[in-house]
Amino acid sequence: MDGRQFTGPVWPAAAEPGDIVSEESCDIVVIGAGIAGCTAAQAASENGASVICCEKFGTFSAHGIDIGSVGTRVQKAAGVEIDKALAARLIYEWGQQQANYHLIRTYVEKSGEVLDRYIDMAERDYGMTVTLNDDMTARADWNTLEDKYKQFQTAHLFNRTEGSPIRPSKWNAAFFVEMVCDSAKKNGARFRFNTTAEQLVKSGNTVTGVLVRDRDGLKKINARKGVILATGGITDNKEMIRAWCPAALRADKFENFPVGSNMGDGLVMGVMAGAAVSRCYPAPIIHPVNFSVLSPGMNTSWLTVNRDGRRFSSEMAYEPAVTNARLNAPGNVAWAIWDDDYKEHIKKQESRKARKLLENIDEGMARALESGEYVRCGSLEALASRIGVPADNLKATVDRYNGWCAKGEDGDFGVPPRFLSPVKKAPFYACKISAYLLSLPHGLHVDQNSQVLTENDEPIGGLFAVGNVQGDFFANSYPVTLPGTSHGRSITFGYLVGRALALGKTISEECSWDTWNTSGL
Repeated sequence: MDGRQFTGPVWPAAAEPGDIVSEESCDIVVIGAGIAGCTAAQAASENGASVICCEKFGTFSAHGIDIGSVGTRVQKAAGVEIDKALAARLIYEWGQQQANYHLIRTYVEKSGEVLDRYIDMAERDYGMTVTLNDDMTARADWNTLEDKYKQFQTAHLFNRTEGSPIRPSKWNAAFFVEMVCDSAKKNGARFRFNTTAEQLVKSGNTVTGVLVRDRDGLKKINARKGVILATGGITDNKEMIRAWCPAALRADKFENFPVGSNMGDGLVMGVMAGAAVSRCYPAPIIHPVNFSVLSPGMNTSWLTVNRDGRRFSSEMAYEPAVTNARLNAPGNVAWAIWDDDYKEHIKKQESRKARKLLENIDEGMARALESGEYVRCGSLEALASRIGVPADNLKATVDRYNGWCAKGEDGDFGVPPRFLSPVKKAPFYACKISAYLLSLPHGLHVDQNSQVLTENDEPIGGLFAVGNVQGDFFANSYPVTLPGTSHGRSITFGYLVGRALALGKTISEECSWDTWNTSGL
């Protein structure tokens, strides 16, 4: 399995035919009812296919906020224009060119058109509005930064309004998933919850169905057109993480839920059916999710030091920038340091969203200090003592950093001048840089059609992978050039694969990215 040893769950022995309690057929089986699977079921059923979607939990799964897309009517109305070729290239370069560029380009080119269909549905049928996440994620001016920090306004929010049939949730993405799940049901798709997929069924080199288990026993579902795996990544499987992405085990917290949902089930099923694992090293989505007033490393950029009191990375609030470095820091610990002019620093760093960040900041700071999340001291020496770093080292680090701030040029890590915030005015503050593993996409080797491939790069008939079990899209580090890409590519490929398979075609036959001007959905 791509050269790295895997000691994960043992695949159960194939069930004897006599163990099967029932058998049925449909056009397409979707395995997994998350954001990718529900979208695939909706798209396939909308285009005339009979669909059965199997989910091991009692309902669909959804969490998170932003949906990343390029070229929607919401963006056009806001005057947001994104260079698609540049955006695709930057995502590709995040992964050191290890990922499949054709998958990336397809997402960038088609995500706007796909999401517009669901924006129309949300507004017309489900009492929702769709906006850009301007106050937070969709930063209005980061597209002007140099390429390594460039970020585009791609984060969309599906917002439930009063009177909407969609249920309340703290996660905006849940509104989207409930919508497409409901739409799929109205199209005739059948959802089998509390039903666990155990094994793919093959005839020669073609997947023709799946064995599933529910409370009644083992059942066989035949798929005339194909099976779409949408089972998520490997966030819950510590053995797979240890084998493929051990650095992620140094995160402080694993935010995946429901617990046990991302065990790599589809990856294992695919491998047992002859599939190869993604050619890319995993790209964990690890962010410094301090749900506090400043969110250092996520909303704000402050001097950051390791346990030795030394600066060790760029401090840009570019989600993975600080956390990736922290995972390799001595003792796996790092501290953000700032001074009492933090309100002015925030205005300088993020002039367009400073209003949001400064709302109720005094009360928020008081809570963070009272809880011990933030530390405040009258001198750097006292601060060093409180956080357990050498005072001499911290003082020397601050002096050097302040020198770069005064010069307006960071000679160590290249932080743009507006994000350099000197540490001069007492009292001084510190907090730990957190590192939360939100998701770990890693899946099966696929081609430009998201069709699953063997180790010899040959397509396995009738088998497709979407969402976080789709390999070869991310590599090494999750790209935040296009915020919301994880959800956005799940929706885009869920739709494209579901529709194409229903019509008996491939994505390339429907819309090859190098002929966009002459082809459409």
